[in-house]
This record gives sequence, structure tokens and C-alpha cells, in this order.
Amino acid sequence: MPSSHQIDRFFTKPVIPVLWDIGAYSDVIALASSVILQGGPIVELSRAIDRFANPPLDHLRILVHIDLVAGLEANEAGLELLADMGNIDGIVTVHHQLTKAAKRLGLLSIVRMFLSDSRALERGLNVAEKSRADVVEILPAAAAVKVAYELRSCSIPHITGGLCRTEVDIREALESGCLAVTSTRPELWRLNEKI
Repeated sequence: MPSSHQIDRFFTKPVIPVLWDIGAYSDVIALASSVILQGGPIVELSRAIDRFANPPLDHLRILVHIDLVAGLEANEAGLELLADMGNIDGIVTVHHQLTKAAKRLGLLSIVRMFLSDSRALERGLNVAEKSRADVVEILPAAAAVKVAYELRSCSIPHITGGLCRTEVDIREALESGCLAVTSTRPELWRLNEKI
């Protein structure tokens, strides 16, 4: 398991851009400490990763949402393929059973947990603890804020995302104890300059 210091390096900035496409946003993306590449076909993933090899994006830690890359299986072979690509620092997944293989391959594992009720929270935290995930992402962000007290008992660091539309949403999530907030909104990525 990475040390808390190693995990903290992924979250030195509060907003993590979630990218379907880098597009024309490299200046804003560069304000972050990590990015999540989410979606697109596997054949384009290595080209996307190559864009992070040069300034201003070369300092970013790259996380890949393994469940959403077309043509990539969310299994141990898929993890090995990602690790062999190089320059990938971690994965995001709903498949908690991938955490052990991710660790073996030197990849940070972020397990996504969707909260619909108290039982989902209890079950999700139990599974995350048993799987020894490095980080848990709680979705949606409003739920993470509501269950902040319960999350304090969890030994796994947590981030959040989903349905954050404003700076107030981001600040509430951070103040509730989340290390960072994931977002697909470029206007929220700019908060990395001021928060």
C-alpha cells in the first residue's frame, strides 16, 4: 500500500480533471496535480498518454478509469496492459477485486462507491477496507458531504465527484474531509489556482 505521503502527492490540488478528451484545455488541465482519463477506445489511450509527456502537462499523475476505456477489460490482463504502457500512475474502477493486482503492478487504486442509502455506505466501506483500496471515490459529491461523519471512521482516504456544479459544491466537499473533487467541468478546474 502506498504511504499517505505518496497518496497525498496525487491530491496536492483540490480539483482533478476528468477527461474524455484533452482538447484545447491543456493550460487549465496543467493547474491540477492529477487527471483521470475516462472513456475513449484503447487504441487512442497511448496517444492521449503521450500528450502528458511534455510541458505543461508532464507533471501530472495519470489515472485511467479502466471500466470506461472501450476495448479494455477491467481485469488483471487489462491492468497489465495499462502498466506496460508506462506513464500511468493508477486506476479508477468499481471493481474492488482489482486492487491487489493494481498494487502488485505499482498502480494506485481508486475504488468508486456510489451511495444511494445508508446500507450502500456501510457495505461499500466494508468492501473498500477488505480490498485494501488506496483511495475511495464517493459518488455523488452531495452524498459524501452528507455522510462526512461516518467517513471519519474509514481508514482509507477518500475523494468525491459527481454533480458538482459550482465553487460552493467543491468547497463543501473539501471542507467535509475529502482530499479532492473530480470534475468534468473546465470552469471548476480553474479553482486549482485559487483554492
